[in-house]
Amino acid sequence: MGLKGKDATLKGNYLHFRNVQTIAKKKLLETPEVPFRNDFLENIAREKPAGCWSLQQDERHQTVIIRSLIWPGYHFFHKAMTRKFGGIYIGDGLKNAEVHFIV
Repeated sequence: MGLKGKDATLKGNYLHFRNVQTIAKKKLLETPEVPFRNDFLENIAREKPAGCWSLQQDERHQTVIIRSLIWPGYHFFHKAMTRKFGGIYIGDGLKNAEVHFIV
C-alpha cells in the first residue's frame, strides 16, 4: 500500500538515487546485498540546497507531484493509498546552475 494522506505530502518520505556523495555510501554500493537495502538512497528532504524539490498535491488530495528544480524536466508522481507511482525526465540534460536564486 502506498503512502497515506498527510504522509504523501512529506518530502522526508521520498528517496532518490544520485551520484555517490560520501565514501560510506560508495562502500555500501559495492556490497552484494545493496539491492535489498534502501539506505543507499538519498532523502530529498536533506538535499542541498534546501528547497530544491517542489512538492505539490492535486486539488482532490489524491496525487502528489514532485519536481526537481536542479534538473528541470524531472517529474515524479505518487497516487496516495495506492502502489501507483512513476517518474519521467524530459529535459535537455543541463543542470540549473541558478537554483540558489529560486529557493
